[in-house]
Amino acid sequence: MNRLFFLALALAAGPGLAGEVGPAEGWPVALRGGPDAEALRASVDRVGVHLGEPVGTAACARCHPAVVAQWTSSAHRFASFANPYYVASVEAFRAERGAEGSTFCGECHDPMLVAGGKMLAPIDRGTAEAQAGLTCAICHGIEAPAPIGNGAFRAALSGPHPGKEHRAHVARPALRTPLLCASCHRVGLTEAVTADRWFRGQDEYGDWRDSGWSGRGAPSIWRPPEVRACVDCHMPRVPAGPEEKGAVAGRIRSHRFAAANAALAHLAGDAEQLAAVEASLAGAVSVDLQDAGPGRVDVVLRNRTVGHRFPGGTVDSNEVWVELLAWDARGKLLRTSGGLDAAGHLDPDAHRVRAQPVDADGRPLARRDVQHQRGVVFDSRLPPGQPRAVRYRLPAGTSRVRARLLYRKFSKDYVEFACAEVKEPAAKGRCLTPPVLTVGAAEVTLAAGRVPASTDWQRLTDHALALAVGLEGHATLAWTVAEEAVRLAPDRPEPALALAMAAARLGRTDDVVAILDRADQLPGTPPASQWIRANALARAYRTPAALEAAEALGARLPDDRHAWTLIARLRGVRGDATGSLEAADRALLGDAEFDPALFQRMLALKALGRPEAQEAEARWSRHRRATETDLTLRQRWRAERGEGRPDPSEPLPEY
Repeated sequence: MNRLFFLALALAAGPGLAGEVGPAEGWPVALRGGPDAEALRASVDRVGVHLGEPVGTAACARCHPAVVAQWTSSAHRFASFANPYYVASVEAFRAERGAEGSTFCGECHDPMLVAGGKMLAPIDRGTAEAQAGLTCAICHGIEAPAPIGNGAFRAALSGPHPGKEHRAHVARPALRTPLLCASCHRVGLTEAVTADRWFRGQDEYGDWRDSGWSGRGAPSIWRPPEVRACVDCHMPRVPAGPEEKGAVAGRIRSHRFAAANAALAHLAGDAEQLAAVEASLAGAVSVDLQDAGPGRVDVVLRNRTVGHRFPGGTVDSNEVWVELLAWDARGKLLRTSGGLDAAGHLDPDAHRVRAQPVDADGRPLARRDVQHQRGVVFDSRLPPGQPRAVRYRLPAGTSRVRARLLYRKFSKDYVEFACAEVKEPAAKGRCLTPPVLTVGAAEVTLAAGRVPASTDWQRLTDHALALAVGLEGHATLAWTVAEEAVRLAPDRPEPALALAMAAARLGRTDDVVAILDRADQLPGTPPASQWIRANALARAYRTPAALEAAEALGARLPDDRHAWTLIARLRGVRGDATGSLEAADRALLGDAEFDPALFQRMLALKALGRPEAQEAEARWSRHRRATETDLTLRQRWRAERGEGRPDPSEPLPEY
């Protein structure tokens, strides 16, 4: 873990700063500045958390006032015990797993507490360490980020330095790589956490690496116009005044980190941060309404601008859902799906866009209690650039339909749990009512009881792609829709690739090859052409041709883990165990815990008779997703919910 960081933090004292900006001369630089100890404790005692002047940024604010002002509004500032939504979860974890186990949370959320050993005892929430969050010194002190995540970075903290020497200390090379973000935005729930098996937690970094936004993204049919890293979306360049010493041509990287956490901005009464979050969400996912036959409508969602799965973050407590309303010709409301009741609880039958972890009885995790996770019963999140569809039945007489994708950072049940210890009435009221934000919306007037046929080739392509991942009946409709998209845009590769995906789903391998042969002659055909071809040929046991396509894909995407895992599998089938091992090792370079590549590596070592095979099998067994357990838990989850309820685990759920 980040032990060098802890040591350096304890020793850092910044020459010339003692007594100048800090409330306590003995505090390290990372905690100096802000309210004095008495005022800080009074704030926590009064409200339950500290929402006022931040801790630990006064030294930085002298030269970087705009940066510090933005960070003051950010979720990073509220990462630790100034965040009641986190406090409730981590304290429950500590009560069950013990203080030492909670350093799993603290490595990323509470580095100041962990650094001083204070995570190992009852936590005094009124201290600077508990209320500091992730101050400037944390990210700017990282020397070696951690591709494995879980806060396992190595960092060193030192005080301010004059001139060029200062810049070298606070603008380390790691700061300019997405791996810095991976250090905490990639999580493995270890056996020590779950008291069971290892699970993959959130992995925004891994999702980004798998996407077209990173320049990889083997399956990505819709390719973004440019390669973008974490900071390009989460830290866009914004104007800054002349007093900001870090500005370049009058602009700085925004330190708001505005993404989706409207709950914290609302809790703090921060209208500017809330507006920034709302702006970042608006249009991130497109919503479209397409014909699905008489009395049916497909709501097609596509992740347009998010470089990882949408939603990201704490997917077990986020609430993202589709609201659908249907009216007759006189304006009478005939059907509502995805509404909120008077108390703010979401319709239990709403289609939720989320991953759903469950405990050993198949019950959904409700209190961010990751220690109880035993499996995942569905994952309806939206991969970068990819569309998914949800089907709705419409009442007779429906004339007009509107669909919205709505986002609430925390469910009503969770905020009732998390806000219990917030004392000040106004703050408690805000804590209990996180805003509901609109991500995207669409509305259509029906003709003869059906959604009018679209003439937009992009919308038709989205619909076809969403249908192609469904069952055979859905793929048949996908073929028809994709054919129309190809007719409307014969010079674009995306409709042709959608048609090839439908053909592959229907088992029409010769059609897949013919369609892709034509598509490969078009300008701008993405690597997904080889991905579709290789997988379709592999399913038809045409291994030599499949391997040829996969090798071509690997040449185009030399560090795509999915491409090289596919190559490893096909080389292994062809009897090339040495080549398979080489490809598996290449796939694991970006993620040493990627279970499909670990499986291929194990098989290759066994085929070669290598002694490392036993260790490789143990490694794969530890990190693999136990699909058989997930299936069992899904049955328990379905039984818990009752028969006849909509099932978001279906490829094309119907409501």
